[in-house]
Amino acid sequence: MDSVEILMSVSTPAWHGVPMTSTGGSGREPAGVARAGEAIVTAAVTVALLPLGFLHVSSIGSLDPSTTVISDYVFLPGGYALLGGAAISSAVACVALACGMRRADLPRSRPPAVLFVSAAVGLVLVAVFPTHTPGTTPGLVSTVHRAAGGWVFAVLPLAAWLVARRARSVPAWRPAARPLAVAAAISGVISAVFLLNHVPIVIAGSPFLPHIGALQRVLYAAVMVVLVMTARATRLAAERVHDTAELPATPGLRGAA
Repeated sequence: MDSVEILMSVSTPAWHGVPMTSTGGSGREPAGVARAGEAIVTAAVTVALLPLGFLHVSSIGSLDPSTTVISDYVFLPGGYALLGGAAISSAVACVALACGMRRADLPRSRPPAVLFVSAAVGLVLVAVFPTHTPGTTPGLVSTVHRAAGGWVFAVLPLAAWLVARRARSVPAWRPAARPLAVAAAISGVISAVFLLNHVPIVIAGSPFLPHIGALQRVLYAAVMVVLVMTARATRLAAERVHDTAELPATPGLRGAA
């Protein structure tokens, strides 16, 4: 093997857009980080769901989940800490997704990443600022809580949809484009209905749909599914990029050398 052939065989991974290590290999960092990112997102979503499940069970007989929004669980014993922990865990998942997309070579990843980070900020605000007591006039703290919660439900489906759109143009991401787009669209429609249902509350004091609590829980579940699907898509894309980078030089290239 002459020096030109050696150079071409070593350089092949770089032609596929994967950073090379100092020893000339493609490196395993992007795929490894993506696997860790998926694990973080999955764990964070699980941690976010557990306290909510406990609050649902502990409030049986006192709160109707079909008409009571999740934020009202803050008035149960330990509710502030449990809801805050759930929100912070979801924020961790959003930050992990924002960090992972760039490492997995998603093109124009900045807009969806910014939306995921902004959702994380909104979730922190939701955790810190609780809602007002039912039957009382909303104050500044409650207004911050509602605005932040509305922002989270609005931007997470949009961020996932932006990821799905960009995924269509990249072979490593393309298999996840359609499923993620469908999930983002479903959660987006539910989010729009839920948020628009608050307009009559502001104007007339009551929602258009009476079972707003049930609608919110369906939306919450849909958003959690979107987070997990985005994390999985990121991990699989990073692995495909890594696998492509490890392909050996083709015989045609070697013959040309």
